[in-house]
Amino acid sequence: MARSLPPLKAVVAFEAVARIGSVTGAAQELGVTHSAVSKQLAVLEAWLGAPLFDSNRRHMTATPPALRLASAAGAALDLLAAAIDSFMPDDASEVLDVIAPATFAMRWLMPRLPAFEAEFSHIDVRVRPIHTGEEWSGIPFDVVIRRGEALQGDLRSITLLREEIGLLARPEVAASLATCADLAGIRLLESVTRPGEMARWLLAANMPAELAAGASRFGHFYIALEACLAGQGAIAAPIEVVSDLLARGDLVEPFPLLRVSGPEYRLGYAPAGLRANLAASFAEWALRTATIDAGLAAGDP
Repeated sequence: MARSLPPLKAVVAFEAVARIGSVTGAAQELGVTHSAVSKQLAVLEAWLGAPLFDSNRRHMTATPPALRLASAAGAALDLLAAAIDSFMPDDASEVLDVIAPATFAMRWLMPRLPAFEAEFSHIDVRVRPIHTGEEWSGIPFDVVIRRGEALQGDLRSITLLREEIGLLARPEVAASLATCADLAGIRLLESVTRPGEMARWLLAANMPAELAAGASRFGHFYIALEACLAGQGAIAAPIEVVSDLLARGDLVEPFPLLRVSGPEYRLGYAPAGLRANLAASFAEWALRTATIDAGLAAGDP
């Protein structure tokens, strides 16, 4: 017989709130935002057709029926966790879930992860790329990295790096760019997820921003970057994210003295979360790595 059960995510959120007595505490334990937990409580109340907590939500006191539900949910989740543990080898690594912007994850974070794993061999980092516009607050995470976005106050937040936007092209395309005025004769590339970057760079180069209006636009930055790598034109891109392409000579920066400042990348984690110690180690490593990269880019020994 099919079971009539509410969404598991809502049950997990409710059990944590009832057990801890606070939405904020539950959010920290689950590695999600305060609003994500509140949303799941509303989902469960709508499914049950009854309130889960007394009207004074300040103290988050569960109603008697909700207390029975929380007790049953806790016992069921414990049984589920024990069953899952039986599949795991005794020497299993500790898992750290990281969510990050797709291009940053693919081009900056993942290529550097072997260095992290060499230093912290007991931590298994699992990266979930997030696309621009994708709602991330309801996705469970231990560490979140966001571009140009302030993180909620219940997370410990550090600034990893700030982008510098430069003009990049294939060497054969850049060969035709003796001066910035030559840009009028080549195809410009831009992504809809990073609007205005080409126009800002053109203004810094004392070129009309209107040139950017004729740029070829792509749905995501990494697709526009692939078009640039295919020799289809020039792109305004974050130097930090494509540093490997510059180092290999796949792309060149014809006007390296012309750059504009871009947004910051911020890393956050819940200081009271279940994996806070692992997250803190990852945050320290990521900041150290970004600092070393910045020093190398500036020519520091």
